[in-house]
Amino acid sequence: MNQPANAARERISLVAANPMRIAGLQGVYGDPCGIEFVPVSLAEGLCLNHEPMILLDAGSISPLFEVLAQFRTCCPRAKVIVIGTEADDTYIECVISSGAKGFLCATAPPDEFRQAIENVRDGSIWAPRKVLSRLIGRRSSERGWNALDGTSAVPLTPRETEVLALLIGGQGNREIGAKLGIDSNTVKSHLGRIMRKAGVGNRIELTMFALHRRSGVVPGRTGPSR
Repeated sequence: MNQPANAARERISLVAANPMRIAGLQGVYGDPCGIEFVPVSLAEGLCLNHEPMILLDAGSISPLFEVLAQFRTCCPRAKVIVIGTEADDTYIECVISSGAKGFLCATAPPDEFRQAIENVRDGSIWAPRKVLSRLIGRRSSERGWNALDGTSAVPLTPRETEVLALLIGGQGNREIGAKLGIDSNTVKSHLGRIMRKAGVGNRIELTMFALHRRSGVVPGRTGPSR
């Protein structure tokens, strides 16, 4: 995973108050994953006017849930991943329900960190399987979906079926493409066609559709398995 010295590094904003914590995160995750963390204050992060990827260090940001509420209001397109030491599923579910697109335990290995970044960038949520299953169940109930809503009747090509199966497994576009021998843009096109056929608007709803289509299947690697 180490990057060549002259390789361009991806830059991701990091909201963390402690300089030692920033240096530690850069050494544990940034350098092995070819990422440069750009420290920003909370005020600066809230003012980003594009669709930023932002890491929030829960250990130095307080109160976390108020901060997440600020991002929902001031920077609703931000893709926020929280890094924290709390590992309780109920806490993580609250973090995701409050607007974060992902949660990573501070002890996660670099490979998991990189996979989380790629999945969230592609529009998925990164969380433990049990948390994601509860969130999907809740959203399914809110939409009034059930196992007999006709999702299995939506016609998919063999390639679309392969893409959908890998999506359920928590794979990002790049990983799906590598496994199928196609580029990530082609994967994105396949997912767009599947969304139109399924009548859903994003990858989260598409995952819900896929789980109902394959009744009883839970995501295989949409986040750390706990």
